[in-house]
Formats: sequence, structure tokens, C-alpha cells
Amino acid sequence: MNETVLRLISEKLEELGISYAFLQWNGEPVYPYFIGEYTEEAEADESGGMDIGFILTGFTRLSWLSLEEAKRKIAEGLRDYVTIRDGYGIAIYYSHSYPVPQESDELKRMEIHLSIKVWRNR
Repeated sequence: MNETVLRLISEKLEELGISYAFLQWNGEPVYPYFIGEYTEEAEADESGGMDIGFILTGFTRLSWLSLEEAKRKIAEGLRDYVTIRDGYGIAIYYSHSYPVPQESDELKRMEIHLSIKVWRNR
């Protein structure tokens, strides 16, 4: 995974007021909060581009609405988001989401999927 993309996601979510950490949350949770993880293609395509799937898993002990509001902020904040940074072109956009049932009624969880395209800016 490209470090530039990880930094960019972190910066964008902070800009949107979303509590976020990569892979695990440390410290006291600030609800709702999101944990990020990714999957990527093994190799770039013939144009030098790479597709990355990024999953934001949100947790809250507040209402489901708090996760829905965070989802809306993320979807709107990343709509048509394309940038060039550190020699890469990067496009990030909201793909889909779904609530994840939990055994406890107190803890609520939602997955938000982002699609990312990265290419070397030549």
C-alpha cells in the first residue's frame, strides 16, 4: 500500500471530523470511530494504475444514526475526489456500505467501502 494514500485518507477523514485509526484504535474511543484496512492488486495494470479497496469499519455505542451521519460525511466528502500528491494521481470515492449485526444491542458496527485508484503521475 502506498504511504501517500494512507496519509491522504487520514488527512481527509480528519478534515471531515471523523475519528479514525489505521488497523486498530488505541486509547479511549470517541464515538463513532472508524478503523481502516485495505486490499490491493498484486501488480499495477499496463497503464501503471492500481486499484485498492479500502474498508472503514465504524463503531458506536450511540445511535445507528451517528454511523449514518458519518457515512454521509464520508460519501459527500470524497465525492469526485482526485488529487496529485508525491508523484501519484489518486482518486478516492465511496463505493457502498452496510450495517453489521452484533451480538450486543449496545455496540453498533457499519462497514463503509471506498474504492481507490492510484497511478504514477508522469
